[in-house]
Amino acid sequence: MLGPPPLLTLYRDYLRAIRQLPHIYLRQFYRLKARDDMESIKSTKPLSLQRKKYKRVSNELRKMTRGLQGDWRCFDHIIDVAYGRKGKLKHELLEPFLADLNVQVPPHNSPHMSRSGLPVYSPELSALLTSDISRTTKALKASSLRQPTTLPPQADPSSQEAQLFGPLDKLREKNIRKRFFKHEVAKIIPPLEVEIPNGRSLEDLGIRGGAAQGLGLRKTVEALIGSLSSRTPPLTRRERQGSDPHSTASELTQHRPSRWLRRRYQSLLTRLPTLIYTGDGRYSVERSPKSLGDLYTTGGRLLPVAAPAQVDWHKDVLTQPKAKKSRRPNP
Repeated sequence: MLGPPPLLTLYRDYLRAIRQLPHIYLRQFYRLKARDDMESIKSTKPLSLQRKKYKRVSNELRKMTRGLQGDWRCFDHIIDVAYGRKGKLKHELLEPFLADLNVQVPPHNSPHMSRSGLPVYSPELSALLTSDISRTTKALKASSLRQPTTLPPQADPSSQEAQLFGPLDKLREKNIRKRFFKHEVAKIIPPLEVEIPNGRSLEDLGIRGGAAQGLGLRKTVEALIGSLSSRTPPLTRRERQGSDPHSTASELTQHRPSRWLRRRYQSLLTRLPTLIYTGDGRYSVERSPKSLGDLYTTGGRLLPVAAPAQVDWHKDVLTQPKAKKSRRPNP
């Protein structure tokens, strides 16, 4: 087994990197994660599995180090894990929406088989599955929830295939629906909490909240980004050279968050959908106005759109009079 010295060295390096993370939530999250990772490695008995866990944690530490050095992909991985965009926390954020307590579970397809019930789509889950904002791929149609596209034509008793070959076996239909449910749920980008526009409480409305309900994590991210319209531009090199030599770099930039960090958190907001309760048991999915842009298109590629400040600049350019071209005199 791995002795205390390798684990202790890895743990110290992990904590040293965590202290360099830019914000308190990241530091708190990764301190707890580092402790859980070390306990998991220490309590693992098979040597081969223990080495795999040790290697996985070492890779996480390597990504964190590269992210702190300016690798934006590695830094996106850091904040994605911390805010439940991937990893164990993602499944915990999805858990409250996977069952609808107000809907009766469909009956079993066969009285001789247990656990043969069909999957249930809660109103929250239906809204997340049918929105492009909360999906890593194209959104599903509402009809696909009732009739998955993976079902063969025999599932319809009135179809020609069902009349020729007989109806679809109920056990096969159940397995197809469950695989479809599991496959599509894995593509959901989970929200942190449920928002209510009129300010009422969840208990008054009788609805469930998210796993991170009341923590205000999304608002904290928006506060870190700051205002997009009235942001002071960064100092130029000449301004920095002409400033007071006794003032530190933090004093010069304390009122201006790092543009690189701001862009990273704007990108995170693109992957943080907001689930809003609209009344009568219905939900809608929206994205923060401070997000970087549309996450996925039909082509499945990230296409950033203009921020509000960029749109204002473009409008100003269009309204400015164009300079007339001077004509050359004819020889």
